[in-house]
Amino acid sequence: MTAKIITTGEFVNHPHNEGVYLKHFFGRADNDRLNNVEVKIEPGCRIAPHVHDNSTEFFYIVSGVGEFLIDGQWSAIKPGDAMIAPQGEEHGLINTELEPLVIFSTFSPPIR
Repeated sequence: MTAKIITTGEFVNHPHNEGVYLKHFFGRADNDRLNNVEVKIEPGCRIAPHVHDNSTEFFYIVSGVGEFLIDGQWSAIKPGDAMIAPQGEEHGLINTELEPLVIFSTFSPPIR
């Protein structure tokens, strides 16, 4: 792998969740260990509960507030919080406020 700085990128619609946008950074083409994505969830929108059977997902809240589903319970999240959804664990996110909820997410191994 060579060093890279990414200074561009466009948000694309999440394939399954309305009001959710993804900006992909590093992925399987760059390395075999992880991929990164910036996630923007509009007010009142959500990433529905789901499972990644073959990957663990790590989250860092950049801005906004909301709730995170893990272990069957929704918990409040805010900027600076970090969370983990182990492989096979159901998880989801909801934006509960009037500003976008922005998250940096990392998958290991990569799903993309």
